[in-house]
Amino acid sequence: MNSRKEKIEELIEAIGELKRNITFCPAGIGKRASLTPSQWRALTAIELGKGATTKDLARELGITSSATTQVVDALVVNGYVTREAQKEDRRMVTLVLSGKTKKLVEEMKKQVLENFTNLFKDLNERELDQFILLNKKIGQHYIKI
Repeated sequence: MNSRKEKIEELIEAIGELKRNITFCPAGIGKRASLTPSQWRALTAIELGKGATTKDLARELGITSSATTQVVDALVVNGYVTREAQKEDRRMVTLVLSGKTKKLVEEMKKQVLENFTNLFKDLNERELDQFILLNKKIGQHYIKI
């Protein structure tokens, strides 16, 4: 029987393979829209309200303010996002999805759901429930460390 260390090494390899397979799920749509994975993540964060400002977005994406500015600048140039000054404080700028982007994000989210549904098709309901439970448990532990 494999030792715990060997099992964890096997798990690391399996997680790496899974990550490579799902890193940018809506690749077909993303490529047509000329979006990078970072830009896609930024758009979804803005759409969910977690990236209202560049500072918020940097925190959500786990990247530097400088890197976030580069991502946002590209999104603005391509018409995916606008920067809107707050009426109360014009120094405060909010990131807002353009109309075309809202439709694109919805299309991409549908594609992600379809891809993940396909990814987990070989799991029965009990296995899927167990997978969800284990991921939540590991995620909660990871937050604590």
